[in-house]
Amino acid sequence: MSANNPTPPAYVFASPIGFHVKDVRQYLSQHPTPVSSDPQRLQWTSQESQLSLSRMFQGPSGHTPGTIVLTNLFVYNKTRDIDRICPSCHRIYRVGEGPRDYQSFQDFIDRINVDTGVEEKIRLEQELSEACSGVCFNALGDGEWDDVADQEELDSLTGLARDHGFMLRRAKPEEENATGIKVVWEKLNV
Repeated sequence: MSANNPTPPAYVFASPIGFHVKDVRQYLSQHPTPVSSDPQRLQWTSQESQLSLSRMFQGPSGHTPGTIVLTNLFVYNKTRDIDRICPSCHRIYRVGEGPRDYQSFQDFIDRINVDTGVEEKIRLEQELSEACSGVCFNALGDGEWDDVADQEELDSLTGLARDHGFMLRRAKPEEENATGIKVVWEKLNV
């Protein structure tokens, strides 16, 4: 990896809407983004909160690697001021940042502020739900694709995926159990 033109680490991949984390555990160990100084955010780092969250995210058959990932993402997201990892598609984003196709990993790293063109409603939804888009928010609730509140957004993202050689799809149960991912940006072999 060159200092002037870094490539994404092996546990990060690019899609038409930004960069996604393939291995959340490895990403979190390699990218300890500074924790907020906001006392409301710091409460999520306490041992008591960790125990409560562990119980909250535990599935009917106990913890799976996927539920552990979701717990870790929840804590990561709640303890940062603007940096987030979407719990549905694992896209790395900042609150207020809409889908964006970066020219390079360096462009992604160098981004200074979030997209000021994102509507305040989207910014608020991202802050509250941690999902990067309406499609991902819907997937968190285990809704069907047809239940997406904004069909136009789903059509737009599906078209964007197709135009860039990707397929946007729901995760298979085994993928979700292993990684916690719910929405997959899969590179097609064309």
